[in-house]
Amino acid sequence: MRLLGYEWRKLAQLPALWGVLALCLAFNCLLISSGDRWRWEWNETAAIIGGQGQRVDDGFLDGLRRRPQSEYRDYLLSAAEGMTDIYADYDLRPLVNYYTGYVKNSPGAIALMERKYDRLAGRIAHLSETGAAMDWYSGPVTQNIHQFLYSMLMRAVLTEGAVLGMLSMLFLLGYENQQRTAAGVYASRTGRRLCRWKVLAGITWALVVYLLLAAVTLGVFLLFWDWSGVWGGSVSSQFNYVIDMLVRRPFFTWADFTAGSYLMAVVGLGGLLTVVFALLAAVCGTLIQNVYLSALVLTLLLCGGAAAQALCAQVGLWIGYALLTFQPVSVWLYVNGWFTELGLNAFVPWQESMGTGLSLVICGVGTALALRRFGRKDVRT
Repeated sequence: MRLLGYEWRKLAQLPALWGVLALCLAFNCLLISSGDRWRWEWNETAAIIGGQGQRVDDGFLDGLRRRPQSEYRDYLLSAAEGMTDIYADYDLRPLVNYYTGYVKNSPGAIALMERKYDRLAGRIAHLSETGAAMDWYSGPVTQNIHQFLYSMLMRAVLTEGAVLGMLSMLFLLGYENQQRTAAGVYASRTGRRLCRWKVLAGITWALVVYLLLAAVTLGVFLLFWDWSGVWGGSVSSQFNYVIDMLVRRPFFTWADFTAGSYLMAVVGLGGLLTVVFALLAAVCGTLIQNVYLSALVLTLLLCGGAAAQALCAQVGLWIGYALLTFQPVSVWLYVNGWFTELGLNAFVPWQESMGTGLSLVICGVGTALALRRFGRKDVRT
């Protein structure tokens, strides 16, 4: 543990790291302020609906009618009175035909897509039984704010956490070479084992930085946006939907999520994905032992994977495309749709969770093998 503390201290005493962290938080505050055009509508909705609960039924409507009359209250009342259970008779076939039409040249991809939507049909029936569509969430402004929170804020937090985590890992693993102390430190068996503590320190530091970014960013966001009556509402409310490839579809989720539990799940999975990126940096940093070259190789790996996925889609190699949707970059890219069926960006249920878990195993094993190789190779300075 003492060695772990020494490695943490190296990072804690790095001014550039704290400077970048401060810039990230300032940027996130700017992002939050960019949503001010919706903030009044969100907070006004919360003030009018406050205490009404989430399920839109006769009691909800009666309570809304008793609110002081205003143009905006009438707008919300009209939206509430027009609500119906959209899942009761939802026709999934047009959605299936649309996405299978893209992969029509690949029987394997078609089979995966159809199997996924067969599973989704059961979820839609469940959503109808539970009345999820009749939850208010935050009414007509729901979709704008949900996408603002996850497409912009959470994507920014995850990106910042992953980048800072990878840079911190590369800094630790290249520190001895940068300070020209590698020959002395790594000459002994104990010195070689120091790399294990560096990797552990890098992983924990990356996770702490990500959680700090998420806590401060979400704390500032919730300071100005009233979510007090929203947490218990279903994210599969009919007011929440996804627009993907010009197709609008409800926010189907593979499990029952409230607004609160969904946010916790996204933050939690984001933490695991941050660890994946840190482990990937650990593999590169351990094998290469040069900060700049390691960073270049890591960048090429991440960008190359995304480019390969796009190329597979362009040339119609849909099985290759399906496999590449499990990679960490692809999982990161669709953070705003995690735990939903994700359209053409997923071929199995819970793909973002499976992709993250698979990446954890692969990168964990890769890191262990890289450390084992480093422990046996000659020291070079």
